[in-house]
Amino acid sequence: MRTEMCSQVRTEVRRKVSSSAQERRREPYQTGVFSSGQSANMNSKDLGAAMGHPTPQQTSHMQSAAEAMLACYAELAADRLHLLSEILDDSVPRQWAHYPDDDVIDHASGYQFFYHSHSPEDRDASAEHGHFHVFARLDRHGDSIDLVAERDFLERLNEKRPADANTIHLLCVALDAKGVPTTLFTVNRWVTGGHFLGAESTLRLLSGFSVHTLHAPRIGKWLTALLVLFRPQIEHLLMERDKTLLGLAAKRQKTGRKSGLLDDETVEMLSSVPIDIDLQITSLVQ
Repeated sequence: MRTEMCSQVRTEVRRKVSSSAQERRREPYQTGVFSSGQSANMNSKDLGAAMGHPTPQQTSHMQSAAEAMLACYAELAADRLHLLSEILDDSVPRQWAHYPDDDVIDHASGYQFFYHSHSPEDRDASAEHGHFHVFARLDRHGDSIDLVAERDFLERLNEKRPADANTIHLLCVALDAKGVPTTLFTVNRWVTGGHFLGAESTLRLLSGFSVHTLHAPRIGKWLTALLVLFRPQIEHLLMERDKTLLGLAAKRQKTGRKSGLLDDETVEMLSSVPIDIDLQITSLVQ
């Protein structure tokens, strides 16, 4: 039943989105179909490696997330709106500006996010329109963090916890101009400041991610679904991030530079994984 529902919803959304895109082809933002145009970056072999062998329960959660994400796109297509409409407010996005200015924050759940775009010199605009930065809040989740494990993680990097910070950066989600997610990636601590946790602690926080606000309800639902739908890729992403950091820390030690890795502005992106909604859903319904 769920497999049939997912397939039927996707077919209906494609029809609505295609019709909407034809009507709005002159507009700068068009609600797009689900292939980002970068599917070549992730073939079936890559997807299989990232997916691993999810349990039946994990597969069920991912199928539910797929349905929720497709429902979000169906609503957007029916209303002829872009995914980012709630936070852009029909304005032309400015490079480096936060959308919204003070982030979308759910104080009850303890999670928040914002969206922004880099300059063309810093990012290939044909591949990425912009990205979400996703956070957990320390004032809500501090008690659930294994402080001993995180102290050990930072010691392996020859780093210390920041003195004053209330956010924990989790990951980034890149979009194309249509509002379709293309890539998950992680960045060094200096990019956003705040706390920086190891992969296991970060994954535990992502397991509870949920944002429900009056300001951006659709984006909150969409992002919550995405983080479940692509959970296998996220696990791979964060393990690769830690592997990169530990490798860089070891190299720094050999050259006598022990500390400062997380604040080194020459080290920005730590790991990335291409994602494709069509491929992901196909893998779930086969």
